[in-house]
Amino acid sequence: MHDDRLYDEKELEKSWLISYSDLFTLLFVIVVIIAAAHAAKIKVQMDEVERQQASLKQVHESLDLLNLQKLELEREIHQLEARREALAAAVEGKSAEESPPRPDATSAAADAAKRDMERIRTQLASALRGKQVDFTETGDGLRVRLPETSLFGRGSAELRDEGRQMVDVVAQVLRHYSYRVRIESCTDDLPVASSPYRSDWELSSARALAVMRELVETHDLPASRFSVAGWEELAAQVDTTDTGNGSRNRGVDLLILVEKE
Repeated sequence: MHDDRLYDEKELEKSWLISYSDLFTLLFVIVVIIAAAHAAKIKVQMDEVERQQASLKQVHESLDLLNLQKLELEREIHQLEARREALAAAVEGKSAEESPPRPDATSAAADAAKRDMERIRTQLASALRGKQVDFTETGDGLRVRLPETSLFGRGSAELRDEGRQMVDVVAQVLRHYSYRVRIESCTDDLPVASSPYRSDWELSSARALAVMRELVETHDLPASRFSVAGWEELAAQVDTTDTGNGSRNRGVDLLILVEKE
């Protein structure tokens, strides 16, 4: 009798422990299920955020291209209006009434422009010493090439901090002159693997526009002074089959024209 009671107590104790263990197992399973469901929900939300970010980036790129086309159209309209006014003046006989400029006056203006270009070159070379900036004198004016490695990341059209500083220096110099500036961005014929732009031309155009925006929006230089153009392999200066030459073809040129606004 005593043994039977002892056996029942042990069985009761074992039964209680089993129920307690089952409860903890069930709670653990519930926690695992909740965690898995929460992780799946977070993944879905992250995927949606990434999709929205990608869509927003595409919208910004499209806006950049549209702004570039708008600027080009405005420039063409301005040129057409200037031609129309010139033709109207010719029809009215104004051109016959005006005396041609004297050779000495033309020469003086050319000499003054040449001196200005030399001053601009000296000021920029001093302020951007060690930045691998190239200067080239052309028949149109002074060409200043800013290197891609300082301005942009590979395949990107967003100015780096170092690039903004270089453009700031250029803006401070240009502020003291009224010459027109053509901004040309050049790449090469080597494909950019991780770029969101569909072609080197689109990348070049977006970069030229980014530099112009920095000059106009940040430094309040008149937009009418600037025109932009994007080039790809057609503007390459050296043979891109040589890997050492690729970086020389990639950059932004500011052609300071011997033509005032």
